[in-house]
Amino acid sequence: MMTTLLPLKNRMNRPIQMTLAVVVLFGALGAGCGKSMRVYVHPDADLAFYSKVGVLPFRSLAGDRFAGEKIGIEFTTALLAKEIFEVYDYGVFVNEVLQAIGERTPPDGPSQEQLKKIAKATGVQGIFYGTVMQYDMVPSSSGTFPTISFEARFVDVETGTVVWMATMTERGGPKTPIIGIGETHTLGELAQNMCKDLVNKIK
Repeated sequence: MMTTLLPLKNRMNRPIQMTLAVVVLFGALGAGCGKSMRVYVHPDADLAFYSKVGVLPFRSLAGDRFAGEKIGIEFTTALLAKEIFEVYDYGVFVNEVLQAIGERTPPDGPSQEQLKKIAKATGVQGIFYGTVMQYDMVPSSSGTFPTISFEARFVDVETGTVVWMATMTERGGPKTPIIGIGETHTLGELAQNMCKDLVNKIK
Protein backbone atom coordinates (compact mmCIF):
# COMPACT_ATOMS: atom_id res chain seq x y z
CA MET A 1 0.00 0.00 0.00
CA MET A 2 1.56 3.30 -1.04
CA THR A 3 0.60 6.80 -2.08
CA THR A 4 1.76 8.10 -5.46
CA LEU A 5 1.22 11.03 -7.76
CA LEU A 6 -0.58 9.88 -10.85
CA PRO A 7 -1.02 12.22 -13.84
CA LEU A 8 -3.00 9.72 -15.90
CA LYS A 9 -6.58 10.39 -17.00
CA ASN A 10 -6.29 14.16 -16.99
CA ARG A 11 -2.50 14.23 -16.51
CA MET A 12 -3.09 16.17 -13.25
CA ASN A 13 -0.79 15.72 -10.26
CA ARG A 14 -2.94 14.73 -7.30
CA PRO A 15 -2.51 12.13 -4.50
CA ILE A 16 -4.01 8.75 -5.25
CA GLN A 17 -4.31 6.00 -2.66
CA MET A 18 -3.62 2.78 -4.55
CA THR A 19 -5.63 -0.32 -3.85
CA LEU A 20 -4.80 -3.81 -4.85
CA ALA A 21 -8.36 -4.84 -5.57
CA VAL A 22 -8.47 -7.26 -8.47
CA VAL A 23 -11.07 -8.48 -10.88
CA VAL A 24 -11.25 -12.22 -11.25
CA LEU A 25 -11.66 -12.84 -14.95
CA PHE A 26 -11.64 -16.60 -15.03
CA GLY A 27 -10.28 -19.35 -12.85
CA ALA A 28 -10.50 -22.73 -11.19
CA LEU A 29 -8.25 -25.55 -12.20
CA GLY A 30 -10.23 -28.05 -14.20
CA ALA A 31 -9.92 -31.70 -14.99
CA GLY A 32 -7.91 -31.06 -18.11
CA CYS A 33 -6.00 -27.82 -18.49
CA GLY A 34 -6.36 -25.28 -15.67
CA LYS A 35 -6.25 -21.50 -15.95
CA SER A 36 -6.61 -18.61 -13.54
CA MET A 37 -6.10 -14.90 -14.11
CA ARG A 38 -6.47 -11.80 -11.96
CA VAL A 39 -6.21 -8.28 -13.38
CA TYR A 40 -5.87 -4.90 -11.66
CA VAL A 41 -6.29 -1.55 -13.43
CA HIS A 42 -5.62 1.68 -11.57
CA PRO A 43 -8.96 3.50 -11.16
CA ASP A 44 -7.55 6.72 -12.63
CA ALA A 45 -5.67 5.10 -15.49
CA ASP A 46 -6.24 6.13 -19.08
CA LEU A 47 -4.50 3.42 -21.08
CA ALA A 48 -5.32 5.25 -24.32
CA PHE A 49 -2.76 7.89 -23.27
CA TYR A 50 0.15 5.50 -23.76
CA SER A 51 1.49 5.19 -27.27
CA LYS A 52 5.12 4.06 -26.93
CA VAL A 53 6.16 1.29 -24.51
CA GLY A 54 9.00 -1.11 -23.80
CA VAL A 55 9.32 -4.54 -22.18
CA LEU A 56 12.07 -5.45 -19.73
CA PRO A 57 13.16 -9.05 -19.03
CA PHE A 58 10.97 -10.64 -16.38
CA ARG A 59 12.65 -11.82 -13.19
CA SER A 60 12.76 -15.60 -12.84
CA LEU A 61 12.08 -17.36 -9.55
CA ALA A 62 11.45 -20.59 -11.44
CA GLY A 63 13.82 -23.52 -11.83
CA ASP A 64 14.66 -22.30 -15.34
CA ARG A 65 16.77 -19.18 -14.83
CA PHE A 66 16.03 -18.10 -18.41
CA ALA A 67 12.26 -18.26 -17.90
CA GLY A 68 12.06 -14.49 -17.41
CA GLU A 69 13.77 -13.82 -20.73
CA LYS A 70 11.44 -16.27 -22.48
CA ILE A 71 8.30 -14.70 -21.04
CA GLY A 72 9.61 -11.20 -21.79
CA ILE A 73 10.12 -12.07 -25.45
CA GLU A 74 6.72 -13.77 -25.76
CA PHE A 75 5.02 -10.83 -24.06
CA THR A 76 6.67 -8.40 -26.48
CA THR A 77 5.57 -10.52 -29.43
CA ALA A 78 1.98 -10.54 -28.14
CA LEU A 79 2.02 -6.74 -27.75
CA LEU A 80 3.33 -6.28 -31.29
CA ALA A 81 0.66 -8.60 -32.70
CA LYS A 82 -2.12 -6.76 -30.83
CA GLU A 83 -1.00 -3.37 -32.23
CA ILE A 84 -2.28 -1.34 -29.30
CA PHE A 85 1.07 0.37 -28.64
CA GLU A 86 4.22 1.27 -30.49
CA VAL A 87 6.51 -1.35 -28.96
CA TYR A 88 10.27 -1.00 -28.75
CA ASP A 89 12.27 -3.88 -30.21
CA TYR A 90 12.91 -6.11 -27.19
CA GLY A 91 16.67 -6.57 -27.56
CA VAL A 92 17.29 -2.94 -28.51
CA PHE A 93 15.22 -1.68 -25.61
CA VAL A 94 17.03 -3.86 -23.06
CA ASN A 95 20.41 -2.66 -24.35
CA GLU A 96 19.37 1.00 -24.32
CA VAL A 97 18.02 0.66 -20.79
CA LEU A 98 21.31 -0.82 -19.59
CA GLN A 99 23.24 2.01 -21.25
CA ALA A 100 20.89 4.63 -19.81
CA ILE A 101 21.03 3.51 -16.19
CA GLY A 102 24.49 1.92 -16.23
CA GLU A 103 23.31 -1.01 -14.12
CA ARG A 104 20.72 -3.75 -13.98
CA THR A 105 17.30 -2.93 -12.59
CA PRO A 106 16.48 -4.05 -9.03
CA PRO A 107 14.58 -7.36 -8.64
CA ASP A 108 11.35 -5.51 -7.86
CA GLY A 109 11.61 -3.28 -10.94
CA PRO A 110 13.21 0.05 -11.91
CA SER A 111 13.51 2.77 -9.28
CA GLN A 112 11.93 6.19 -9.83
CA GLU A 113 15.34 7.62 -10.76
CA GLN A 114 15.96 4.77 -13.22
CA LEU A 115 12.52 5.23 -14.79
CA LYS A 116 13.29 8.88 -15.50
CA LYS A 117 16.59 7.95 -17.15
CA ILE A 118 14.89 5.26 -19.22
CA ALA A 119 12.15 7.67 -20.34
CA LYS A 120 14.71 10.28 -21.37
CA ALA A 121 16.83 7.77 -23.30
CA THR A 122 14.05 5.88 -25.07
CA GLY A 123 11.00 8.14 -25.15
CA VAL A 124 8.67 5.45 -23.75
CA GLN A 125 5.73 6.45 -21.60
CA GLY A 126 5.38 3.12 -19.86
CA ILE A 127 7.26 -0.10 -19.19
CA PHE A 128 6.13 -3.71 -18.84
CA TYR A 129 8.03 -6.10 -16.58
CA GLY A 130 7.22 -8.86 -14.12
CA THR A 131 8.19 -12.06 -12.32
CA VAL A 132 7.95 -15.71 -13.35
CA MET A 133 7.12 -17.91 -10.36
CA GLN A 134 6.81 -21.28 -12.09
CA TYR A 135 7.94 -22.60 -15.46
CA ASP A 136 8.01 -26.39 -15.26
CA MET A 137 6.85 -29.64 -16.77
CA VAL A 138 4.60 -31.25 -14.16
CA PRO A 139 3.49 -34.91 -14.12
CA SER A 140 -0.20 -35.73 -13.78
CA SER A 141 -2.39 -38.81 -14.07
CA SER A 142 -2.81 -38.23 -17.81
CA GLY A 143 0.81 -37.36 -18.63
CA THR A 144 3.41 -34.64 -18.12
CA PHE A 145 2.27 -31.15 -19.05
CA PRO A 146 3.67 -27.61 -18.79
CA THR A 147 2.74 -25.33 -15.91
CA ILE A 148 3.52 -21.62 -15.88
CA SER A 149 2.76 -18.92 -13.34
CA PHE A 150 3.82 -15.29 -13.65
CA GLU A 151 2.83 -11.73 -12.89
CA ALA A 152 3.15 -8.79 -15.27
CA ARG A 153 2.81 -5.09 -14.58
CA PHE A 154 2.72 -1.87 -16.58
CA VAL A 155 4.31 1.16 -14.93
CA ASP A 156 3.99 4.84 -15.81
CA VAL A 157 7.56 6.15 -16.25
CA GLU A 158 6.65 9.67 -15.15
CA THR A 159 5.22 8.69 -11.78
CA GLY A 160 6.36 5.11 -11.17
CA THR A 161 2.73 4.14 -10.60
CA VAL A 162 1.51 0.64 -11.39
CA VAL A 163 -1.15 1.34 -14.01
CA TRP A 164 -2.03 -2.25 -14.89
CA MET A 165 -1.09 -5.56 -13.28
CA ALA A 166 -2.04 -9.17 -13.87
CA THR A 167 -1.24 -12.54 -12.35
CA MET A 168 -1.79 -15.68 -14.37
CA THR A 169 -1.32 -19.41 -13.79
CA GLU A 170 -2.04 -22.07 -16.35
CA ARG A 171 -1.45 -25.78 -16.71
CA GLY A 172 -1.28 -27.43 -20.10
CA GLY A 173 -3.08 -30.61 -21.05
CA PRO A 174 -6.17 -31.57 -23.00
CA LYS A 175 -9.00 -29.06 -22.99
CA THR A 176 -11.31 -32.04 -23.32
CA PRO A 177 -10.15 -34.87 -21.01
CA ILE A 178 -10.10 -38.47 -22.21
CA ILE A 179 -10.10 -37.70 -25.96
CA GLY A 180 -7.28 -35.16 -25.58
CA ILE A 181 -8.59 -32.34 -27.78
CA GLY A 182 -6.59 -29.11 -27.76
CA GLU A 183 -3.62 -30.40 -25.78
CA THR A 184 -0.78 -28.04 -24.91
CA HIS A 185 2.42 -30.06 -24.57
CA THR A 186 5.28 -27.56 -24.46
CA LEU A 187 6.29 -24.69 -22.21
CA GLY A 188 6.89 -22.49 -25.25
CA GLU A 189 3.38 -23.03 -26.60
CA LEU A 190 1.82 -22.43 -23.19
CA ALA A 191 3.85 -19.23 -22.65
CA GLN A 192 2.77 -17.94 -26.06
CA ASN A 193 -0.90 -18.60 -25.35
CA MET A 194 -0.75 -17.05 -21.87
CA CYS A 195 0.93 -13.86 -23.05
CA LYS A 196 -1.63 -13.51 -25.83
CA ASP A 197 -4.47 -13.92 -23.32
CA LEU A 198 -2.99 -11.32 -20.97
CA VAL A 199 -2.39 -8.75 -23.69
CA ASN A 200 -5.99 -9.15 -24.83
CA LYS A 201 -7.05 -7.91 -21.37
CA ILE A 202 -5.08 -4.65 -21.58
CA LYS A 203 -7.39 -2.68 -23.90
